[in-house]
Order: sequence, then C-alpha cells, then structure tokens
Amino acid sequence: MSYAETETASQPACWRRAADLAGGPEAVALPVAGERVAVVGCGTSFYMAQAYAGLREGSGQGESDAFAASEFPFGRGYDRVVALTRSGTTTEVLELLNRLRGTTRT
Repeated sequence: MSYAETETASQPACWRRAADLAGGPEAVALPVAGERVAVVGCGTSFYMAQAYAGLREGSGQGESDAFAASEFPFGRGYDRVVALTRSGTTTEVLELLNRLRGTTRT
C-alpha cells in the first residue's frame, strides 16, 4: 500500500479519535457560537481554514474569516484564532501564535 493509500485509510479512525477528544477538556479551546473567529493555516491547511470558516459562518455560528498565516490582519479584533497545521511545525503558523500570545485566545 502506498503512503497516500495508508494515510487515506487511516482517516476514519483519526476522525473518530478527534470526535472523542472534542467532548474532553480540549473542547474549551474550540470556538463557541457567537464568537468572531479567524482561522489560519498554510498550504492545504489554509484551504481547510477557508472551508471551515465558510461552513461555520454559513451555519450561523458567528463571523468567521480565513487567512494564510503570513497574511493575518493584526489590526482586526477576533475573539479567537484557530491555527491549523498538519505537522505542528509550520514556521508561519508558529510565529503568528507567538505574536498573539497573551492578546487573543488561540
């Protein structure tokens, strides 16, 4: 089986695990209805950010914007910033989170 096939086949278990975690203590990090949320990422994570922001806002959960991490508009006020990164090591995302530390919930 190729890497892509293995990764694709693992997705149902990954999503079940994510759903299980969503009810745990990690859930406090998730946006709540009515919050103004920015979602950031790079590459594929940015495209996921766009999809999530569109679905969140379209379902009436609150104003939601997506940005490439390097293009984040620091002058706008958000209740929370959700950072997406596949590896957890994306430089632009980590730099943004460092700049937001102590000013905006992430």
